[in-house]
Amino acid sequence: MLAQPGSELCSHGCPTMPRLPVTASSATSLTLADGRRLLAFAGCNYLGLAQHPRVLAAAAQGLALFGISTTASRETTGNTSIHDALECELASFMQQESAILTAEGYTANFAVAQGLAPTHGVALVDAKAHRSIRNAATAAGMQVIVYEHADPGSAGHLVKQHYDAGVAIFTDGVFAADGAIAPVAELLAVLPAKRATLVVDDCHGLTVQGPHGRGTVAAASLNDPRVVITTTLAKGIGCYGGAVVGRRALIRFIQDESDVYRRSTPVPTPIAMAARAAVALIEANDSLLQSLLKNAGLLRAQLLRAGVKSGNEGSPVCTFVLPGGASRMQRVHEIMLEAGVYAPLIEYPGGPADQYFRLTVTAAHSSEEITALGDALAGAMEATGGTITAA
Repeated sequence: MLAQPGSELCSHGCPTMPRLPVTASSATSLTLADGRRLLAFAGCNYLGLAQHPRVLAAAAQGLALFGISTTASRETTGNTSIHDALECELASFMQQESAILTAEGYTANFAVAQGLAPTHGVALVDAKAHRSIRNAATAAGMQVIVYEHADPGSAGHLVKQHYDAGVAIFTDGVFAADGAIAPVAELLAVLPAKRATLVVDDCHGLTVQGPHGRGTVAAASLNDPRVVITTTLAKGIGCYGGAVVGRRALIRFIQDESDVYRRSTPVPTPIAMAARAAVALIEANDSLLQSLLKNAGLLRAQLLRAGVKSGNEGSPVCTFVLPGGASRMQRVHEIMLEAGVYAPLIEYPGGPADQYFRLTVTAAHSSEEITALGDALAGAMEATGGTITAA
């Protein structure tokens, strides 16, 4: 594999996963250290809120009021009224009883696993779930068993074998690598009534799926005490941090017992203030969500024009591979960079191959920018002599 701009070589002389030398960014572009400005279809800033003026103004106000960090855990001296308010507003937005903030989305799964472990001995984890889920359940002392990807039948078979130990099914709501949506209602249906929980990691579903962007659980119209949601503030909300959202009793237990919560410095208060502003913007109207969904359709149309048929309608994530192997994909990626378009070629678990293109669109992209992506991809296809095949 050829090294990409900004990538480094490991001790064996092979390129690592590329790291572009980004010096500035917007919701739709990146500026590199050499001065190039690239039109970008990367990352997870789905609603473009990471650069929204109201969000930035809230963060600036938070810096003036609180400084950078609380410098202590919330259950000692590190709590603020801002953290309390953000938890209430997240729970209300997601139509759940309660929420608790964690340092980031990764640690949200550790917090919920620590809360469930005393009564749930077995964690059934989707084969393509985010790695944090398996790590969290293992660290909490649960027996981890993998079920077939997005297969309620496979999960149900394992539930019947292990329900006496107490069972939690863990799944992404929207899978990070390709935007596929989990069958959460069908997974809930295979669980027994007691000592059973469905944990939905909705980092890529919150602000994208369901009415008003309330997430995958809301999209499936689930209202069940056996459901708990973990999520991040760093994707669609455009900020930083994580949260566990669900029934009040479990959230309180996590607050009392979870080491990863009790012994962590919380989300910096300025960021929490920014997140409150972002949630308020999302709740105010559906314009950002509607722009995102429209742009997701435009992106798929441009990919189809260039020869790529992409599934998972309604998701802002489009994943595909090329016939001809890694060398051809690298060349297409390079040609698009030369044309001023960043279409990420990544190596990340859960995708259709070891290496694949993962493109994302935001609510902030214009139709002209999306067309420019299609033009660049079509030109790269022609230059490399063939048609792209969808993953």
